[in-house]
Amino acid sequence: MKTACAIMAVYNEADVVREAVTKLIEQGVDVYLIDNASTDGTADVVSDLVGRGVVDIETARFHENGREVYDWTALLRMKEQLSRRLGHDWYLHVDADEIRYAPWPELSLREGLDRVDGAGYNLVNFKLFNFRLTADTRVCGDFESSMTLYSSIERFNQRQVKAWKAHPDVDIASLGGHHIRVPGGRVFPTRFIHKHYPVRSLEHGRRKILAERKARFSDAERARGWHVQYDHLADVDSKDVFWDPAALVAFDFACESHALFVESNSVLTESFGEGGEPVNDANFVNRWTLRLTQAGVDPQHATQLIAAAGRIAQLLSQQDLPPIAATPDDAIALRRIIASFARMRYLDGDPSLYGRLPQLRFR
Repeated sequence: MKTACAIMAVYNEADVVREAVTKLIEQGVDVYLIDNASTDGTADVVSDLVGRGVVDIETARFHENGREVYDWTALLRMKEQLSRRLGHDWYLHVDADEIRYAPWPELSLREGLDRVDGAGYNLVNFKLFNFRLTADTRVCGDFESSMTLYSSIERFNQRQVKAWKAHPDVDIASLGGHHIRVPGGRVFPTRFIHKHYPVRSLEHGRRKILAERKARFSDAERARGWHVQYDHLADVDSKDVFWDPAALVAFDFACESHALFVESNSVLTESFGEGGEPVNDANFVNRWTLRLTQAGVDPQHATQLIAAAGRIAQLLSQQDLPPIAATPDDAIALRRIIASFARMRYLDGDPSLYGRLPQLRFR
């Protein structure tokens, strides 16, 4: 059985850190804690677990222009360095307001990673579920059982490759921790589950957003276009943290697990040929030429559609895509080709195109 360690950076998470850490340990995953100089005793809450699932706790402070800042890049670089020396087989990039699960209900997180390893993959993507407060929510003790309704995924959180097999050249920081890179990366086709609880009360939301985030963000990272999610908030009140229950979904593990395996089946279908051989760019074009011509599309026009889909896919991987003007039939063909292209590329180590397919709009 492979070993796993979650590297968790925390700042003023005393209300949730014990639950987050113990639920990882219960699933066979060790935890290394980086305390970003918390002022609420976060590290003390789990200090008794050192040697009993917690590998160690260290404090990190970062300064910029004479003030202490939240330096996300520096924290991610620390995680890279730790993963090179701790000696585990697998690592997870986690925060204290999260719970992680394998998609198989009968397997622990560590057992799930062991299954991924045995199948020959070295990266795991997660499906993010953001759990929200309603006016009736009361977080008492266990935050996971207190908050059961989640919202749809924001566009900027589509990419969640946050577990990797140990590698000396791991890159966590380049993409802001949203997508971890390793040489020869192969993403497991089935996403794991990432339950996120960003705001646990009105008071917590106000403190977190205004004092612990906006006031501490690094100017250098802001200049890179990071940390924009709170720019529209000058203050925080109930309308900013309480959601309409009608706009949320009740989490059901069995249903979500089933949906993840249905999704991964479509990825595998497009990634391998009928004989089990991996699909590459050449046989991808041949496959789609055959599909379109069998549907009555002129071969020359089919070639044009496939080439256009390839260019669109490249754009979609890099930036927001403007609406595409096309005939209804061409729109359907382009959508199908791009979706197939995304699934085929998913297992090559970058699921960003697949995760951004919902952005594709046709007029």
